[in-house]
Amino acid sequence: MVSQDRLFISLEAGRLSAYEVGSWRFLWRFPGQNDRNLRPQAIYGTPAVTADAVYFGGYDGNVYALDRAQGSLRWRFATDGPIIAAVTLDEARGTLYVASDDGRVYALNAQDGSLRPGWPFRTGGGIWSRPLLAGDTLYVASMDGKLYALDAREGRKLWEVEVGAGLVSNPVLAGGTLLVGAADRRLYAVDVNARSLKWPVPPRAENWFWAEPLVAGDTVYAPNLDGNVYALALQDGTVRWAFAAQNPLRARPLLVGQVLVVVDREGVVYGLDAATGSEAWTPQQLMRRVLADPVPLGDQVLIAAHDGNVFLLDPRAGSVQRLELPRP
Repeated sequence: MVSQDRLFISLEAGRLSAYEVGSWRFLWRFPGQNDRNLRPQAIYGTPAVTADAVYFGGYDGNVYALDRAQGSLRWRFATDGPIIAAVTLDEARGTLYVASDDGRVYALNAQDGSLRPGWPFRTGGGIWSRPLLAGDTLYVASMDGKLYALDAREGRKLWEVEVGAGLVSNPVLAGGTLLVGAADRRLYAVDVNARSLKWPVPPRAENWFWAEPLVAGDTVYAPNLDGNVYALALQDGTVRWAFAAQNPLRARPLLVGQVLVVVDREGVVYGLDAATGSEAWTPQQLMRRVLADPVPLGDQVLIAAHDGNVFLLDPRAGSVQRLELPRP
């Protein structure tokens, strides 16, 4: 996560570090040497960042709130299962929404970590995807095969749509269409106004749509673990083009101008023409496993590898350089 002049990144399992963008000066790492009883184990979800705080969930089942400047712990809240999803912050209401693999969605006071009245909301399965906040509605995709729409203030269920397969990707809302990938190898589109499926029979791929889809205009770019990125029409789900990468795709693509940046699981970086799917430049080999989504950084793209290496991509030329981040 890049926020103003700070980069927040997990370079080691269960640790979050902060750097100054540009100079790349090391600022802090959590847990620090004095935090011996704090063990997040792993950090899978992107942190939420404000002017003075950083929030994230750990695989140990705890939600952590840190001081942005120092990296010191402000509070933590325990759920009953690993936290795989990124947290969602409603800064205006001061509420942090957290989905846990225990099947519950929690609404916490962002100042002190206390549970809001009426919460948590329980689903019938674990939750791996980030809750999506749109106005007063919180959308939750669960492994129980259902998409839930909740009253974001009270935690009350407004409606649900059953898909019948575990929902694994972060949901994305485009106009009145919510897109979410499932374990049955389909990408589903839900009409949130009609509260029903928009694409009656979505196309079936060869593996999970685990990565978060990207919507640009009337096109949905959907990466799949089968190694293809599919460009679909938002209106009806028809395939406009498909590009076959060398390896499975877990990371969300990033659109920079007309170049669609795609990074496969083994660290091959592609630049595609967003309209046609043709390659804009020769693929670059990072020789590192990549699971994290690429992040825009000025006119460059930051790519974090699973082993803690970080790279900067020039999306126009397709050139890549390794970023040397100092370690404590």
